[in-house]
Amino acid sequence: MNKHIFTFNKKRGFLPLLLAGVTFWHANAQAQEARNLDEVVVTGTKFELPEEKSGKTIYKLDQADIERNAGKTITDLLNEVPGIQIDGNFSAPGTNISYFVRGASSKNTLILIDGTPINDPSLADATYDLRLLPLDQVESIEVLRGGLSTLYGTGASAAVINIKLKSGNQNKTFGGSADFSGGSFNTYRGNLSLNGQSDRFNYLVSGSLYHSQGFSAAADTVPDVEFGRDGIDRKDLMVKMGYQFSDRFSLGFLSGYDAMKADYDGGPFLDAQNLQTSNQLRFGLTPTYTYSKGAIKLKSVYNISEREFISSFPSIYEGRNLQLDLTQEHQLLEGLKGLWGVNLQQLSYEQPGEIVFEDNQFTLVDPYASFFYDAPSGFNIHVGARVNTHTNYDAKFIYNVNPSYLFDISETVSAKILASVATSYVTPTLYQLNSPDYGNSLLNPEESLNYEQGISFYIGNQFTFNLVHFTRDESSPIEFVSLFDENGGYIGGEYQNTTDQRRVEGFEADFSWLVNQYFSMTANFAHVSTDKPETFYRVPGSKWGMAFNANPAENTQVSLKYNYTSSRTVYDYGVGGAFDLDSYGLVDLFVQQRLLNDKLNVYGGVNNLLDEDFNAIYGYTTRGRNFSIGARYQF
Repeated sequence: MNKHIFTFNKKRGFLPLLLAGVTFWHANAQAQEARNLDEVVVTGTKFELPEEKSGKTIYKLDQADIERNAGKTITDLLNEVPGIQIDGNFSAPGTNISYFVRGASSKNTLILIDGTPINDPSLADATYDLRLLPLDQVESIEVLRGGLSTLYGTGASAAVINIKLKSGNQNKTFGGSADFSGGSFNTYRGNLSLNGQSDRFNYLVSGSLYHSQGFSAAADTVPDVEFGRDGIDRKDLMVKMGYQFSDRFSLGFLSGYDAMKADYDGGPFLDAQNLQTSNQLRFGLTPTYTYSKGAIKLKSVYNISEREFISSFPSIYEGRNLQLDLTQEHQLLEGLKGLWGVNLQQLSYEQPGEIVFEDNQFTLVDPYASFFYDAPSGFNIHVGARVNTHTNYDAKFIYNVNPSYLFDISETVSAKILASVATSYVTPTLYQLNSPDYGNSLLNPEESLNYEQGISFYIGNQFTFNLVHFTRDESSPIEFVSLFDENGGYIGGEYQNTTDQRRVEGFEADFSWLVNQYFSMTANFAHVSTDKPETFYRVPGSKWGMAFNANPAENTQVSLKYNYTSSRTVYDYGVGGAFDLDSYGLVDLFVQQRLLNDKLNVYGGVNNLLDEDFNAIYGYTTRGRNFSIGARYQF
C-alpha cells in the first residue's frame, strides 16, 4: 500500500481521509437495480458494445464529466485517468505537452479524433498536439490502455485515446449554446455553437476563442530580474454536417481549423522572448452504407499543419497527413460479428531549406480483420490480425486475442474476468528516417508484446470496480545514439534500433459508486515499474485520485477532487545526473447551478485549492491556486 495514503500532512493526507469518512457516513443501504447495459463503448473493438461485454477496461469521460471541470483542458482531464501522466499541463499555458501511459512515451499512445488518427508528421515523434483542440468541441473521451495496433495501426502500443467531437444531432431544426468564462492569469475563453437537424440533414458550427496572459514558463531564480510572461492565443472553428440520402446511405462531412500562438522560454531557468505559431486545417468525409446484417464505411481525413518557431534558432515545418480507412462490419452468425478492412496512411513533411515533401514521405497500406463472439453463457472473445506494409521496411504481422467472461454472482452482483495478449508496433517517424542530420533510412519499427489480466465487479447500476495487471515487453526501441571518433570526440549522431529490451509492468484499479441520488464518488490507483529504471525518466511510480460529486439542492452540483502524483526521476545535463522531483497532491473544487429550466448553467472552479507548491518539470514554473468562473446558455 502506498505509504502516503495515511500520512497526516495538512496538504495531502488529512483531507482525503476526511472526505472518505464523510462519504461513508453519507452512504445508505439501497435496493440495487438490475444491471443497465446502455453505456456503449467502441474503441476496444470498433463494434458498438455494452461496456460490460468489452474485454478491456475502458475509461470513459462523458459530457457530464467534461462539464464538471471549469477552467481545465483536455490534458488536465487525461492527467486524472489511471495510468496516464501528462507533462506540461501545470506549466505556462503554451508549454509543450508530453504524455506517458503505462510508462511509455507519447509516441506509444495513439490519439484519435472521431476514430481516426490526426497525427502531425512534422513533429519529431509524429504525435498529435493536444494543445490545438478545445474542450468545447468534445462530446466524450474513451481511453483504452494496452496494445491495439491490430485495429488502429502504428502508435497504438501502450494506449488509444479516442476523442469524440460533438455533432449536430438534435431534436430541433435550430439551436445552440454560448459559453464564456474568465479566470486567473487574465484568461478568457468563449465558444458559440449552432446546431440542428431536419428530416435528413444535421449540422454543427462551433467557434472558440482562448486567450491567457499566462506567467513565466522558466523558473525565475535570478535576483532582481523579473522574467516575462508566456501566454497563449488560440482560435478554433469546426463544421460538421451529415445527410441521410436514403435508409441505407448517409454521408458525413467534417472541417476544422485551429490556429495557436504561444510564447516559450529558452530552457530551464532561462528567460527568452520566443514565439511558436501552429496552424492546422483538416477535412473529412465519411460515407456509410448500411444493410440488414452490417455496414460498409469509409473514414477519410486530410490534415494540413504548419509550425513556425521564432527565436534565435528559427525554423518552419509543414506537414501533410492522409488517412483512409475502409471497413465492412457484418453479422456472420448469431453472436458472431466480423469486421475487416484496409487502412491507408500517407504522411509527409517539409522543412524549407532542409528537405522537401517529395523526398520526405512514406505510405502504409495495412489490411486487417477483427472478430467478436458473444456467447449466451457470458463468454466473449475478440480476436484480430493486421499486416503492416511500409515503403521503407518489410511487412510485419501482428495479432490480438482478448477473451472475457461475464457472469452473475447474485441477482444484483455480476463479475467479469478478462485477459489479453497483443502485439503492437510504432513506425519510425519521417524525422527519424530522413532528417538530414540524424536520419537513418534503415530503421525498423519498435515492437511490443502486451499481456493483461483483470477482473471487474458490478452491483446493479450503483457500483463498478475494475482491477487490471499488465505487462509490456518492448523490443527494437528507436533511440538517438551519439557517435564519437577514435579519440573520443563527438562527431554527430543518428537514430538506431538498439538491441536493448525493456519490460514494463504494473496494475490499475478504479471504482465508481452511486451512493444515492444526492451523492457519488470515484477513486483510482495506478502503479508502474520497469526492469530498466534508467529509461523511466519523468514517470511516477504511482498515482491515485478521488472525486466526490454531490447534489445538495435541486439543479446544484458540487464536485471535489484530490489527485496525488508520486516522485519522478529526472535527468538534467546541466546538473550532470539523475535526481528525484518530490511528490505532490492537488485539490480541485467545482460548483455549478442550473437555472431557467436547465437552459442557463452558471459555474465556477478553483484548481489547486490548497495552493500546493510543487515542481512538475525541473527548471519550469507551476501554476499555484487558480480559478475560473463562467456561464453557459443553451437555446
